[in-house]
Amino acid sequence: MFAKWINRIPRDWLVWMYRHMPLNRFKNWAVRRSQHHFLVAVLGVFTNEKGEVLLLRHSYREQEPWGIPGGWMELEQPEHGLKREIREETGLEVHIDRLEKAIQRSDPNCVDLIFSGEVRAGTFVASSEITDIMYCRAGDWPKGLPRSQQLIIQGILDRRLLRAQTAKEMEKI
Repeated sequence: MFAKWINRIPRDWLVWMYRHMPLNRFKNWAVRRSQHHFLVAVLGVFTNEKGEVLLLRHSYREQEPWGIPGGWMELEQPEHGLKREIREETGLEVHIDRLEKAIQRSDPNCVDLIFSGEVRAGTFVASSEITDIMYCRAGDWPKGLPRSQQLIIQGILDRRLLRAQTAKEMEKI
């Protein structure tokens, strides 16, 4: 509500008011309240040595409990946030190869940064958020894996295969 009211004021007036307003704490509060806010989620498509995809069973999802690993970023680099989330929720250690995709969502207002990589070490330990894990082959999805995540996983695996084929062809040249 405050943001809508502030955004109706001409920008030149806002700059003038900000420059001449004596209370720094109030100015900073007003700026934060009037700006658009969004969250950043970090997610990952991780495979094991057999090429199977790691999926997690989330305790707080009833209809679609299975999903790829991820969580909300804190004040950290995205890769560190994703590794931290996976370690905290499962006890597993992963290696991140690359950022594959960024998706903007509006409910909640956030950006999903989707990475790919490999599970490297660790033994699964259940947490309050994650009750189980599984590894599965592409297309052999468990009941309860959202269709949107199936498509994301398949797209990343297809691009990975294409990169490998291209690299082999380049070696022949």
